[in-house]
Amino acid sequence: MEAIFTADGHCDTMLRIMNDPEYDFFSENKNGHLDLPRLQKGGVGLQVMALFVESKFKPFQALPRTLEMAGAFHGLIDSNRENLSLITSREELNNLGKNPGKTGLLLALEGGEALCSTLSLYSFFKLGLRLVTLTWNQRNQLADGVGETCTGGGLTRLGREIVGEMNRLGIGVDVSHLSEKSFWDVAQVCEKPLIASHSNAFSVCNHPRNLKDEQITAIVESGGIIGINFSSYFLNGTKGSSIEDVLNHIDYIIEGWGFDFVGMGSDFDGIGFTPVELKDVTRFPVLARELITRYGKSNAEKIMGANWLMVLDKILPSS
Repeated sequence: MEAIFTADGHCDTMLRIMNDPEYDFFSENKNGHLDLPRLQKGGVGLQVMALFVESKFKPFQALPRTLEMAGAFHGLIDSNRENLSLITSREELNNLGKNPGKTGLLLALEGGEALCSTLSLYSFFKLGLRLVTLTWNQRNQLADGVGETCTGGGLTRLGREIVGEMNRLGIGVDVSHLSEKSFWDVAQVCEKPLIASHSNAFSVCNHPRNLKDEQITAIVESGGIIGINFSSYFLNGTKGSSIEDVLNHIDYIIEGWGFDFVGMGSDFDGIGFTPVELKDVTRFPVLARELITRYGKSNAEKIMGANWLMVLDKILPSS
């Protein structure tokens, strides 16, 4: 079967690069969920790489830690431009797939602790930042995360300014991890498509990190996307899951809202338990085959990658 172009909206591999001395991104590793050889085997043409700052660095060391991780990210690309490219614009996005075997990397920030002003956001924009998950589960200076729902807090004044500047610059606003109040505040002020880069459907699995139907509707109405998370806990609430659990979430969104708003958001290297058939990034073709059987090739192509390209094309700036 001809490989389907795949875009994955979220991984935490940069954290592994920073913390695991035995891990080599350019070799096939026995540990972790992805590296360059495995991305190539999995047919991944676009991989969103998140910078996630561990709790021990928050709040006061979040900025230097984020800068260190950004430096490591750019080091990857600079050391292997034959196989990797930085995606910062619509033009670069549209060139994806023209060089088989080459993977585009898009820089994301998971948690906005390093963003203290719109000028700091602009600095990260110049470093190539093109997607921001405003919070992790905690509260920060931008908004409340899903772990702070008891307070009823939402988007802060600074958070509103940051979202507005993200819209202006061409940085995607990622609502994964937000509290419900924060989510609805963002939906009210964001002028570009909303992205839930690694979240699932609450009606299929009632985990607090998953999206309720009203939230899915808001994302769809904005022209956005939901990247399906491969964490077993988000799929069925247990440590054990299968590819059928992933398909259940995809089926639910398609049946309710159509084929244009769902994609991949694996959360590889950020989760402990994956579906047995999707143990790492090389297994994306297994999921693609299942989707072709269910929905036909053209719809499978949308889910595996084309929907991500369509949404990012609406958000990213011109070069």
